[in-house]
Amino acid sequence: MQNEHASFAHARPWHNALSDISADLSKCSDYAISSVLKAGDPSALLLFMTAHNQFLASARLTLSGQCLAAYPTGRAALESALYGWYLAGNPSAGPRWHDKPTDRTKLKAWNAEFKFSSLTSALSNSSEDAAKWAKYLHQTAIDFGAHPNKEALYSNMAHVRGDDGDSVLQMVFLHEWRSLSISTTKYVIEIGMFSISLFARAFPEVERTHGLLGAATRHACALRELVATTAQFVENDVSRANAGQ
Repeated sequence: MQNEHASFAHARPWHNALSDISADLSKCSDYAISSVLKAGDPSALLLFMTAHNQFLASARLTLSGQCLAAYPTGRAALESALYGWYLAGNPSAGPRWHDKPTDRTKLKAWNAEFKFSSLTSALSNSSEDAAKWAKYLHQTAIDFGAHPNKEALYSNMAHVRGDDGDSVLQMVFLHEWRSLSISTTKYVIEIGMFSISLFARAFPEVERTHGLLGAATRHACALRELVATTAQFVENDVSRANAGQ
């Protein structure tokens, strides 16, 4: 909690960006919860609400400095939004998705429809850029720990020399506001933007009243400014470190 408060105090623009996205995701969730009982199959609506919840978890983790832990929940938010989009646009897929077969032959066909690559392929039919974005976010999550691999396992470890000259292996769970924290916060922001844009595609009637695609563009512009400002900060920080050496 103290780390979260520190992020709020010292990284206010990034905190504001996460809050602004959360506000737009709340609009999506408000629509979803008001429509659940009216829908023949509420799974798409519930998946988007789940994506909102997982975005909030990712945001809280990165603001508290638990950067690597934010990637598995970020991946979950991404996949929830993608599945929500697919089921919203393909009503006949809902019963198939709910009835996952146990027979190996039938399961193979089920997996072929509902695996991640199949959903991104379907998304590319309406937007190649959105499909590329989904693949990039998914792979980034995996590279940073959403799936066990050596890069993620050792990315928070460092080898240093102790005061007595002995070799010391450090494992960091709470990261300072440096490059990893900044890149993780950027990642979580993009997860939120992606979820908003897919909700707008899945429920165009909400897009007409809430302007969600316009909101996604606004968030993208804000993120671009944050990245530009932070790049200068990181460059100055590296220069000071080199001067100290």
